[in-house]
Amino acid sequence: MGRYQPGKHDSFIKCDAPRCGANNAPESAPEYETDCWRCGESLGGKPEPGDTVTVDIVDRKSDGTLVCKTESGFVLFLEADVSAIEATVRVTSVDETHGEADLVETGS
Repeated sequence: MGRYQPGKHDSFIKCDAPRCGANNAPESAPEYETDCWRCGESLGGKPEPGDTVTVDIVDRKSDGTLVCKTESGFVLFLEADVSAIEATVRVTSVDETHGEADLVETGS
């Protein structure tokens, strides 16, 4: 079961579903589940390579790489020259804390 256990887990993923708000085990825990233990709604979490996701472009590194965040807060790096604040990207690789993506299209 994917419940958050304070003595065992340092952090948790809070379910965003209206009227739920359950604390779920973090992605790094063996108990992590992609769906909330209480209501069954998706927790978002880490995208998989090949997924197409919408991201907010939040920063630009000194080498020009864009720092993007998914709706769930997962960080993706994008090598593209765009001035938009939002983009649709295709995930190319993922590790424990971040991933890389290719630009599909820009938003606003």
